[in-house]
Amino acid sequence: MTKTQRLHEVMIRVYEKQKFTVDELAVEFAVSYRTMLRYLQELSGMGVPLYSETGKHGEYSILKSSAASNKQLPFSRVIKPVTHVVGLEFQAPFTAVYMAKVHAPTLWDELSRRENEIPNPMSQVNRIGVSLSRSRIYRYIAGIEVINPIMIPEHMVTITLPTREYAVYNHVGETSRTEIDDTYFFMLEKIRAQGLDHDADAYSLEVFKPDKLDEIVVYIPLK
Repeated sequence: MTKTQRLHEVMIRVYEKQKFTVDELAVEFAVSYRTMLRYLQELSGMGVPLYSETGKHGEYSILKSSAASNKQLPFSRVIKPVTHVVGLEFQAPFTAVYMAKVHAPTLWDELSRRENEIPNPMSQVNRIGVSLSRSRIYRYIAGIEVINPIMIPEHMVTITLPTREYAVYNHVGETSRTEIDDTYFFMLEKIRAQGLDHDADAYSLEVFKPDKLDEIVVYIPLK
């Protein structure tokens, strides 16, 4: 397992546990205290909202956010047909994923100025974010779902996702990158508690509706 993969696994576990000590995670991942402390420091630098108590044996916890209000949200299982998306892309090493918090809003701003360049849109209002964070490269596309990606505007990209099953829920509340990610990890835990598992090698989707600025429909790919 590469360091990037290990950081990703630690981040998922951190959100699942919510409260923990460095020693606990070090034992769980079979690494030294110093190594796990370094992992947590890197995750904090990437934007994971960690709060630590003083002392070697002090506990770490995830700072409470509006994501907590999403804990009781239901999710449904949906088969989404082939999805074509055209839009603007941001890529960065996974260890620099925190950069997405700065670049993603810029992508959406530029897309709003250039959306009329994209032919054959499925909807005149909905916007769709496509993300993949499992590999060494974090990839995020701010785009529009289209019927058929015939023409790709300059400096834009296209991606086609196959028909697959998703767990779908509505993120309600603040729509900052941190808040969306917090809710995402809450829902991963909820999905697993029901005997399901997400496909970490597949793309997740976020559908934004301009008429509901505080609500995002999130699609988590299932195995």
